[in-house]
Amino acid sequence: MNDQERPEGIGPHEAPEELSCEESLALVYEFLDGELPAERNEAVRRHVQKCRRCYPHFDFERIFLDYVNEAGRAAVANPDLERRIRALIAEDEA
Repeated sequence: MNDQERPEGIGPHEAPEELSCEESLALVYEFLDGELPAERNEAVRRHVQKCRRCYPHFDFERIFLDYVNEAGRAAVANPDLERRIRALIAEDEA
């Protein structure tokens, strides 16, 4: 690997950070939500790709979050309920 191929911040003699299962599992939600710094995100991604113990957990959580996000988009308020809520808000603001 030459210096141009090496991830930023990793010198020629520095190995990328290796995380334990416990560290990786503690970061599952931040990882799936894209909230980790790039270096930490990459460390979690590498761990999950090669760990048979952690991959199923991450995959389950990813599928679960996808389901919750999809269900939230599919939910539509009853038009009558929406009108009543808007009327109450307008009444409260007046």
